[in-house]
Amino acid sequence: MKLGEGDSLALKLRDIRTEVIREKDGSYAVVCSALGVYSVGKTLREAKRNFEEALDLHLSVLREKATKQIAAITPPR
Repeated sequence: MKLGEGDSLALKLRDIRTEVIREKDGSYAVVCSALGVYSVGKTLREAKRNFEEALDLHLSVLREKATKQIAAITPPR
């Protein structure tokens, strides 16, 4: 990818909401649809811990992809 003079890359941020759902069996689900990150647990504490782990993994993958894309950008000559 090459950027010419006057070109730019844009990033749009928005509110990202996380929802906690209590299931009929008493377990919990934590959902962040905007990021595509979901977790479950028998307790709320377990569901939160699982969500944090899933979020960390998801963000590390995004970070790696973004780093590769930035490295592939050739500065204009």
